[in-house]
Amino acid sequence: MQRTASRARAELLAQAAVFWVDPDSDDPREEADLAVAIALRTTTKRAGRLLNDAHLATTHLPRTFERLRRGDMPADWFDKVLTAVRDLSDAQRAEADELVAGWDLASIPADRFSDELRLLRAWYETHGARPDPVDSRGVFLERSPVDDGTASLRVTGPVPEIHALAQRLDDSARAVRADQRRALEDGSPIPFDLDGAVAEEQKTMGLPEIRYAILSRTLLGTGGVEVPAPAHRINVVVPFLTLMGLSDAPATYDGTTPIPAPMARRLAAGETTWYRVLTDPSSGEFLPLPADQYRPTAAMVEHLRLRDPVCAAPACTKNTSGSGAENDHIEEFDHAHPARGGPTSIANLHRMDWGHHSDKTRRLIDPERNPDGSTTWSVGATERARITVRPRGDLLTPHIAIALTESWDRYQWQLELDGLERAGEFDRFLREHDPDDPALDDGLEPPTGPTVHDGDPPY
Repeated sequence: MQRTASRARAELLAQAAVFWVDPDSDDPREEADLAVAIALRTTTKRAGRLLNDAHLATTHLPRTFERLRRGDMPADWFDKVLTAVRDLSDAQRAEADELVAGWDLASIPADRFSDELRLLRAWYETHGARPDPVDSRGVFLERSPVDDGTASLRVTGPVPEIHALAQRLDDSARAVRADQRRALEDGSPIPFDLDGAVAEEQKTMGLPEIRYAILSRTLLGTGGVEVPAPAHRINVVVPFLTLMGLSDAPATYDGTTPIPAPMARRLAAGETTWYRVLTDPSSGEFLPLPADQYRPTAAMVEHLRLRDPVCAAPACTKNTSGSGAENDHIEEFDHAHPARGGPTSIANLHRMDWGHHSDKTRRLIDPERNPDGSTTWSVGATERARITVRPRGDLLTPHIAIALTESWDRYQWQLELDGLERAGEFDRFLREHDPDDPALDDGLEPPTGPTVHDGDPPY
């Protein structure tokens, strides 16, 4: 079984290596990633990693790859080798390939293989393979592993810089907490009082909360560089029943991230303007809006962002909320003869990240909108992959529509029962078809007078 899995992994890498594109070449890397992602039913990000691993395995680790192909090395062991040599130089990779391929794999247990590989990697790190900490500077947005309405910012950099940043933030938080104490004592305005909780509870915020308040409520300095105003609003799509407190179905933040119902209601309560979004009750598809000009209106763009929160290209997961995405005519707009080209309408527009939009402009990918709203994509100037994708919709709408229909049917049925009871049909049925049974007689007099269903409908 292990040998079969190893050979299958080697075959996949060998096939994928054919699609690898050198990042320094003029060939379109995105086209290859997209074609492989469609073929393997995965995302473009995973497809890109697979192509890089395939090139690394077949080009820089030929001896170790041969051990995988023969089934001598477990597939997960080979993946560990790929990870260990990924940032080594070509010469170091060649040396590591020769060393690992020469190991007696049949007599090495899994834990010892990992230990030997870590030792090999550590040896190379002492000879210049370790990356410069300065090159690791970055700030990254990370989602919570569970959909609990939270996210994180990870700040990475050299230890002295990160330590100094943490110290400045901590000193600032302690100063703010001291001012909060003084404000509570003398009645002056309370600094950084998020949501008025300090004034209500008469207790200062904790240091972690204050650090967060400082980061989220303080203007960021850009050294005089003008920062463009946000081009779009942030969309939080809340089901109507959730908004009214009749359901706890989750909302979605910018179309992709679920947030709990109580958080969605708090966000809605703090806004002065709400936007109604209509969806098809059976499919959840956002209903289109008419338009007949080249440049989409602001309302059309917001509708597109609701429908396409990630790039419309199949398998792409890049978010389209920011400035790195563009509105694209599926059937190209003819500037010289507008009547001959595609209309500027919701049905003929979608959102794409700039890379895939550029590929479409160069005819490397070609979408075609079908009458049922789906889109058929062909990839490659000479077609390498083809797939039809249904339109993205609101996932909750069909379930809510079914629940509403069932609830209304139950309400109508209850009204019919009440009508039969008021007309005496139940008493007549019992008299004619249900003789008295002393065993079931509880000695209570039946209620007199008609029963009227005075309750409101269930929604």
